[in-house]
Amino acid sequence: MPGPLDKLDRRIVAALARDGRRTFRDIARELDISEGTVRFRVTRLQEEGLIRVTAVGSPLALGVEVYAMILIRVKPGHVKEAGMILSSYPNVRFVGSAFGSVDLFIQTLHRDTRDLHRFVSEELPQRIPAITSIETCQLAEVLKSTWTWGDWFEYLDGADAAREPLQEAAEA
Repeated sequence: MPGPLDKLDRRIVAALARDGRRTFRDIARELDISEGTVRFRVTRLQEEGLIRVTAVGSPLALGVEVYAMILIRVKPGHVKEAGMILSSYPNVRFVGSAFGSVDLFIQTLHRDTRDLHRFVSEELPQRIPAITSIETCQLAEVLKSTWTWGDWFEYLDGADAAREPLQEAAEA
């Protein structure tokens, strides 16, 4: 199982998230470390399945007519099976199991609203009879969609810093 990222790993991931085409030499210069260190760490992070360098597009900006979030409830004991079936669809971008009022949360892309309606009202119930309810939210506009991991790492570092005085007080 992969270990946690240290601060240098986080800085490398943040640099790649800003521009995945950057050279290891460029990242090494920015971080004031050797190119070999960057190469070794990126290779390790990829081999451990912690990162994958890829292009991320904005569906609505790339011409996708309908982008939907779909919340699904299934009969008890069928979450994993339903999730696997949902994962097999090429128009399904994301599948996650959830706690609370829904069992599965998916993001889907469609040619038009007719295609979304067919998918939700016909295709899913036929392929996954364990579905008990479906709630669909069609996106009108994406206000934020970010993969800049540096922001997340800064948030984590800030949360850790805020926790340290509490730990010190508890130990005193």
